[in-house]
Amino acid sequence: MKTPMKNTTMKNRKMSTKITTQITFVIILCIFSLYAIAGNRMNSMMKQTEIAHLQSNMLGQAKLVEEYINHQEDSLTSFSKAPVVAELLKDPTNPKKQRAAQQYTESYFAGLDQWEGLYIGEWNTHVLTHSNPKAIGMVTRKGDGLKQLQAAMTEAGGLYNTGMIISPASSKLVLSMYCPVFDTDHKTILGYVGGGPFVEGLKNMLQSLTNSSETTKYTMINVKNNMYIFDENESLIATEIKDSMLLKAIDKIKKAPDTVFGKWEYADEDKTPSLASYEYIDKHSLAIISHDSEANIYRDATKNTHFLGVICILSVIIISFLAWLFIHFSTRPLKYVQQSIMQLRSLKLKRSHKLDPYLNTKSEIGEIATALDSLYTSFQDIVNTLDQCSDSLTNSAVKMTDSSELLLQCVTDNSSTTTDFANRAESITNTVQNVDGQVTEIAQVVTEVENKIHTGTDRSNLLLDKVSDMQKLANASLAKTKEQIEENRKSIEKALENLQSLMRIDEMANQILDITSQTNLLSLNASIEAARAGEAGKGFAVVAGEIGNLANSSSATATEIQNICNETKTNITKIENCFDTIIAFLQNDIQAQFEDFANATNEYHMSIEEIQEIISGIDESSQAFVRAVSDIHNQIEAVQSVSGGHVVSSSEIREKAEQTAQTTEELSVVVNQNKENAVSIRSIVERFSDYN
Repeated sequence: MKTPMKNTTMKNRKMSTKITTQITFVIILCIFSLYAIAGNRMNSMMKQTEIAHLQSNMLGQAKLVEEYINHQEDSLTSFSKAPVVAELLKDPTNPKKQRAAQQYTESYFAGLDQWEGLYIGEWNTHVLTHSNPKAIGMVTRKGDGLKQLQAAMTEAGGLYNTGMIISPASSKLVLSMYCPVFDTDHKTILGYVGGGPFVEGLKNMLQSLTNSSETTKYTMINVKNNMYIFDENESLIATEIKDSMLLKAIDKIKKAPDTVFGKWEYADEDKTPSLASYEYIDKHSLAIISHDSEANIYRDATKNTHFLGVICILSVIIISFLAWLFIHFSTRPLKYVQQSIMQLRSLKLKRSHKLDPYLNTKSEIGEIATALDSLYTSFQDIVNTLDQCSDSLTNSAVKMTDSSELLLQCVTDNSSTTTDFANRAESITNTVQNVDGQVTEIAQVVTEVENKIHTGTDRSNLLLDKVSDMQKLANASLAKTKEQIEENRKSIEKALENLQSLMRIDEMANQILDITSQTNLLSLNASIEAARAGEAGKGFAVVAGEIGNLANSSSATATEIQNICNETKTNITKIENCFDTIIAFLQNDIQAQFEDFANATNEYHMSIEEIQEIISGIDESSQAFVRAVSDIHNQIEAVQSVSGGHVVSSSEIREKAEQTAQTTEELSVVVNQNKENAVSIRSIVERFSDYN
């Protein structure tokens, strides 16, 4: 019983509320799915980021440890390569060399940071120099310990790092290192140097890498001997590892020594899910272990997930509110539609102008508004029509009542008239036959006219096609003529421009005349100088004379060229005038005639179209006339069949009169029924309100 109640309640709600509820449900579903997918993905990415960050920190610490150890090893190696060291080991009893080596040891040690000690020893571990002069002369190893140390340095072939140990002297954690010193053959071991820095400096450096707000705990262990190197609990330093988590890390490292980084999940003493990881330094058998609870490691991811959830909830609220707001305003026209439909349900035909802005629009509301407006118009027309019909039926009923009474009175008079009509029917039949013959002749004439009209129409169509072809040809010729005239005009202008280049010949002739005049002057001067020279200048006088003759000849030639150029200029002017006349003739006469021809073909085309329209009108009129004649002919045949088929007797006419009286009575009954129908239609009309 509850489900139908819910369905009924949902059906009774407004459309905007239902749509908003449905959209809100879809939004919640989509946002929840998005939150689930994005949250899961973000949580996974954040966890990976945290693990990568953890690995990065551990890698940094491992690099720092390696750099620290390498730096200390390099410092000891550099110390061992000093010449004073090898010289002392070759002559250990030389006091001068002892003093030099001791001074070098102390000065080198002063430059080191946080070292426990530095010394030079013979191969049997007899100390020759030491940063602490009190330790000179000591023997650090004997027996098996000495043999193991010598074997390890020999096998290493260089610096031997024993790792981090508790120093017997200071009881502090130090990095114990030994470096053999070779002779010049790089094979014979003369002795060795030893020393060790305090690991406290490394510890301070590692602590500087960690953030004070971090809850992750770091431990450094020696994988080879299962000993603590660093731990927050300083009492565990240099002690054997018994923690199950660290032992598991050592077991993983030993099973996969080539794996630098590893991680695993475990439960701590409080059964809290935790995560541990390690960074392994294979060279020194060291491992840095980090461990913390998953809640602390992934707290940023958890915060971001919660923040994403809050954003999703706010998004659902905001989107739902905006959806309700938009739907509310979007469905407001539906209220107007609902009001209009409810008015139609109550048969009220008063229009609601609230839907006027939506009329004739393409939206759903616009189509509904347009349809409602059309229904209003149709109902008003129907009501008006019913109203008019009811009035008309009422009036017709009154008139039919009066007409039936007159019809009863006229029945008797019609019987005598009908008798006379029966007597004259034969003469009417003859007359109708004559008219029928004449109508038949008219129909034949009209048929011939119609055939001629069709023939004229066909010929006018052919003529119209030919004129259309002429029109297209004239337009094409006109366009081609215009293009040809324009091309000729451009060619003539280009030719005239080319002819104008002859003017340069005239200019060059003037230059030749100038040159000849100067040549004549030079020839004259040469002749004068030749005359002054006497016998020696005769040959030069002959050359001067020839130059003068050449100048005269050039002057005559240049003058003749100028005359030709002047004649050419005159001819060019005449040609230019002639071309201008031709272009003007082509543009003013030929082109104008083509345009007149094209316009004429256009007018012929329009005239033929008008003639076709007239012929079509005549054709339609003739067809109407033929139909009218055919109707007359059919009516005449009907009259002939009536008048010629039956000879009405007086008894038959009385029977017709009686039938007419009976029909009149039936007509009275119909009139009464029409009155009743008119009253019914009026009652229907009155049910509609505000229809006019």
